[in-house]
Formats: sequence, structure tokens, C-alpha cells
Amino acid sequence: MNIHEEYQRENEFSEDEKIYYILTGEGGAAMISKSNKYYVISCTLIAAYDIEEDKLLKKPGIIRWPISTDDYEKQDATSEYFHTYKDGVIYKVRGRQVINNMGKLPILYVKEILETDIHGTKLDKIQGKYLAPILLDDEVLGHLTLEKDSGVFKGSYSVNGKTIAIYVEVEWSQKRTWKKPLTIARELIANIEVKDQQARKYAAFDEELFENALECLEDDCEISFSNPEEFAEALKGRLKYIFVNQNGSYTIGYDDGCVFGGHGIDVDVNAKGMFVCTEVR
Repeated sequence: MNIHEEYQRENEFSEDEKIYYILTGEGGAAMISKSNKYYVISCTLIAAYDIEEDKLLKKPGIIRWPISTDDYEKQDATSEYFHTYKDGVIYKVRGRQVINNMGKLPILYVKEILETDIHGTKLDKIQGKYLAPILLDDEVLGHLTLEKDSGVFKGSYSVNGKTIAIYVEVEWSQKRTWKKPLTIARELIANIEVKDQQARKYAAFDEELFENALECLEDDCEISFSNPEEFAEALKGRLKYIFVNQNGSYTIGYDDGCVFGGHGIDVDVNAKGMFVCTEVR
């Protein structure tokens, strides 16, 4: 069975095949076809440009393409079909506009990808605006910048005269995902001196970490210690960053004082606020 022929038989189109530039976004869905013979995958369409007509499609919408039932079942565990098109990337494709009898959302059926990640098109300006960083001024966290490609807010904060980095993971296109990690980050910064003290103690009294640190400790290291209490004190003032994950868990990172060759000492905290492990990374 040729699933593309089957898809075109089962749908109505407003035009013949054309060549388009498309700018794709995040998000997608899968549904069984009308005939139950294959699956149809969709992805967010930020913008599309009709090369033949030399015009921009008026509204954003979605793109759709069919995949076989076998491919769907093989990829279902990883949902690889949702990553066929990357967020914020421009593609040159062959496709047709679908007549949407179920609503006003424009649908573009994509039969074939001709080129990937291209530049110098009429969609470049739209892509630039779409990928532009998001700036956030927070009363507690200060100035944050969200780089969309990483999905991480980045900022800095001064703790006892030393600047530490702040990282907060979100899904940039879905503001509902911002609330929890930003709230955790604010609480963490508001109580950073207490959290710092607790994290240093937790790391220093980790038996395996402490023993490894003693073995690696040399005269030219920036810190010195002989017991866990001294190790915890030696890490004071060496807080480097906090990284808050989208689920509310977070990591407090420290400068190792060259004990581990410059690798950081990370203390991981789960979403319930409990210390769970410490590692050299």
C-alpha cells in the first residue's frame, strides 16, 4: 500500500502539489486514518511560503503526513515521528493544502522533504522573531534570558559578594510549564544561605565523595581539609550555580577547589526538596 496515495484519496485538497518553505514549531499529535490502515502525524506550522505563487500563507496551522502502522508501532516507544521536523527550522517541502471541513485551522499535507535547515528564504525574518530570546524581569531572580533552543532561563545572583549562575528549565512555548520551576528557583534563592550550608554539609558527609576527595587532595589545591566538617567549611563561598529542572527538582553546584581537577561538585535535590545524591561532574 502506498500510504501517500491512500492519504490523498481520503482527503480533499484545494490545490495540486506545490513547493513550499515551511517553518515548523513544537508539538504534535498522532491519529489513525479514516481507513484505519495507517497513522497521520501532525506538527505545528509557524509559517509557510508558497514558492510558486510567491506569497506567504495567511495563517499558521499544522502540517500532516502519513506513516505506516508498522512504523508507528516501532517508533511508539520513543515517538520519533514527532521529531521529524525540528522546532524553529525552515524546510523546503512538496505538499498540498488540505480542505479542513472540521474547522478553520489551515492544514498542509507534506509529501516530501526536499531540503532541511535552509536559509535565505522569505521566512527568515519570521524565524528570527520566533527564535528571539525571551527576557523576564523577576522580583527575586532578577533579569533572566530564555534561549529557546535550550529551553533554559539563564541569569545570575550575588551571594555574599560572589556571583552565581541561575538556570531554570522550561518548555518555552508553554507558559504553564514556567510556574513550578520559577517558583522553586525563587524559594531557593530566597533561602540560599541556608540551602548552601545544608548542601555543603550533605556533600562533605557523603562517605564516598569525602574519601575520593582526600585521595585527590594535593598541596597545590585551593582548599584543604582533613575531616568532613572541614570539607564542608572549605566549600563555603564556592557555590557556582543552581539548576532547577522543569519538574521542580534541582542541583546546587560547587567549585571543587581543584581537588577533582576542576570538575564541579553537584548536589541533587528531588522535587520534594530532599537531598538525594552528590556527584563530581
